[in-house]
Amino acid sequence: MDSKKRKGWISESLYNTIRALMPIATVDLLVMHKERLLLMLRNNEPGKDLWFTPGGRIFLGEEIDQAVHRVLREETGLTSLKIERKGVMEHIWPNAESITVFYRVDVAEENVVMNDEHRSYRWISELEPELNIYVKEMVKKAGVMDGSKGS
Repeated sequence: MDSKKRKGWISESLYNTIRALMPIATVDLLVMHKERLLLMLRNNEPGKDLWFTPGGRIFLGEEIDQAVHRVLREETGLTSLKIERKGVMEHIWPNAESITVFYRVDVAEENVVMNDEHRSYRWISELEPELNIYVKEMVKKAGVMDGSKGS
């Protein structure tokens, strides 16, 4: 379904106003292929120009698990083999806050088909010190990479 015809769809300007005034419900995906984590270079706020996990808001009338499948398809073009809910946390950005449910998503393919929300992607096999604190926190809480268990 075209996102502009989806129930609860709002204009980008209205969404930006709402995002500046209240937390947004989102999902974040720890996409894993052969024990490597997918990172994508963001084009949009919040987190513009940062390497981050695929993710996005949950639409009105959309169940959380449906949002996971939609975001995976729209942002990566990948198909899940296994999806596991790992936790909930908040991300507080300048001018935005989200309450996110994050998932481990195992995929068979590694060839990502990006939409316009990202300009590049890469697979990593270990946490890098310069990664965003929220990425590191999700990875550690989910225990999805060797040496990342615990928080």
